Amino acid sequence: NIVTIAFFVSSTLRSAYLIVRQKGTSNIVSCWGNQLFLFMLFNCLLWVFYGLPVNRPNNFWVILTNSIGAVLALIAVGAYYHYSSSKERLIVEWELESFAGFFMIMILVTMWLNTSREMRVFIVGTICVVFSSLMHLALLSELTTAWTNKDLRRLHPIPSITAFLKGAVWTAYGWSGKDVFIMVPNGIGVATGIIQVVLCIVMRYTIRGTTSEGLETTDDLEKNHSQELTIAEIKSNNLRL
Repeated sequence: NIVTIAFFVSSTLRSAYLIVRQKGTSNIVSCWGNQLFLFMLFNCLLWVFYGLPVNRPNNFWVILTNSIGAVLALIAVGAYYHYSSSKERLIVEWELESFAGFFMIMILVTMWLNTSREMRVFIVGTICVVFSSLMHLALLSELTTAWTNKDLRRLHPIPSITAFLKGAVWTAYGWSGKDVFIMVPNGIGVATGIIQVVLCIVMRYTIRGTTSEGLETTDDLEKNHSQELTIAEIKSNNLRL
């Protein structure tokens, strides 16, 4: 739970904070746009439903962790929605409605039309595996974009490390409980997490030398901007004198 919450915090609250501080979404969200936050939100909701006693008894930790993750992802979605353009808001609304409709249909189909617990676990577990795998691949796509564009501003090592740790501990948890639906997506999370950590290390050492040629990090850009403002103020005062 501690590792997973750290992963959700580093992946969602940090982005939400930057969006609010910048009052915009440019250069903050991934190449998937708001889809990453939505994937996290509905991935967590699916796992909460999967862990309910009617489907999978004795899964308190799954319910607790993903309930917290859903709240954090919802905060990130809200921040993105508030500071995005009208066109982007329409996309977010359409995606929310589509995911919510899919979620409700899945619940109705699995609960009303099928009374077998084993079949419900198989259906919901398979859907959870797909969503979780897509979420990990979305995180990996962010780093591949950073690698392609040689852009250190898109490099976020902490989410990469926590994604690897989250995948490792939940894979062990699924192994101990003989739950293949927990093991498979988190095993993929371990693999993508290792790739992310390796890419972060390689990019730090191979691209660092080119940052002076226009690939500054976000902190560097803010410092340069403040220095430019200070120089402009000095020139203005000299002209007045």
